[in-house]
Amino acid sequence: MTSQEMAGVQIRSAWVGVTGAHIASVNVAGRTNVSPGPAVSDTDVQRAVQSARDAVPLPQDRQIVHEVVRGFIVDGEAGVTRPVGMSGRRLDVELHAVTGTATIVENIERCVTDAGVQVAHRALEPIATAGAVMTQAERDLGVILMDVGGGTTDVAIFAGGAIAHTSAIPIGGDMVTRDLARLLRCSFDEAERLKCRHGRARPAGIGEDEIVRITLADGGVTEAVPLELVASIIEPRLEEIFALVRANCIRSGMYSGASAGVVLSGGGSQLPGTADLASEVLDGLPVRVGSPRGLTGLVNDVASPIHATGVGLAILAAEAGSWAGEPQAPETAGLWKRVLHWWERILPRA
Repeated sequence: MTSQEMAGVQIRSAWVGVTGAHIASVNVAGRTNVSPGPAVSDTDVQRAVQSARDAVPLPQDRQIVHEVVRGFIVDGEAGVTRPVGMSGRRLDVELHAVTGTATIVENIERCVTDAGVQVAHRALEPIATAGAVMTQAERDLGVILMDVGGGTTDVAIFAGGAIAHTSAIPIGGDMVTRDLARLLRCSFDEAERLKCRHGRARPAGIGEDEIVRITLADGGVTEAVPLELVASIIEPRLEEIFALVRANCIRSGMYSGASAGVVLSGGGSQLPGTADLASEVLDGLPVRVGSPRGLTGLVNDVASPIHATGVGLAILAAEAGSWAGEPQAPETAGLWKRVLHWWERILPRA
């Protein structure tokens, strides 16, 4: 059943996740003098944020994909999250800006619009995923998100409660599947089935008599394959992914501050033993597998790490009011009530 059928309403716009090797991030600062008056206003905040945007280095072929305010400083007092209403003369803002290749972003949006859906907002996928699987305590202590998808592994680092680094590594679970297909001489689909049903991140502990049968590439011959061999093919590729994440985090300068450890998500995080292997490669940092949390109602269909990004995008949209703020014609009011009721059953309650 599609989301439109479940909600009972036609989807006209969507929040669109963006990721890929073309993504880069930078932390910038902006500043403005507070307008004459009793306190900081929304207009002052907007001016400060725009000042930070103007400081983002943007070559001609790149554009800002996503931005997150990390915090404000009012007259030198840091750690301010809501400056509106505070007294002050100078307002500074710390902004985390994510940029991407303009043509790639435009092609993603064109695919959405060609499907008859308007792009309501763009969001960086690891930031969305983090909103679904992390706790605030982890963000405050410092934590690394590693979202192992099919084509990419997304990385996000939080420090002091705010996003500090985002990146995407162009290797993911599909590479594991290709390794299995090539070395076992089977189709990609058969290798994916084998990985999902029987794959393990490490061969240790697998009995020599544990066997699975696969269909070879010719489609007519089956062959018995030791599960220990399957795990031996999977392990080095996962080690490579985790080593690349480690190097990426070290280059960011924030690796040593991840006191809360690592949260794994995405389809590539589900193989037994993955968290232990990641911890070993990442210098013994604690690693847990993160699934969407804090949801109520119809959660069984989205409780897997595979759906963390989708759930995170829905949460971002709900927090921004996008899902409830669009005007509807009278004849669609009944349908809109149904979709609101469905979202209320899925999303976390305040």
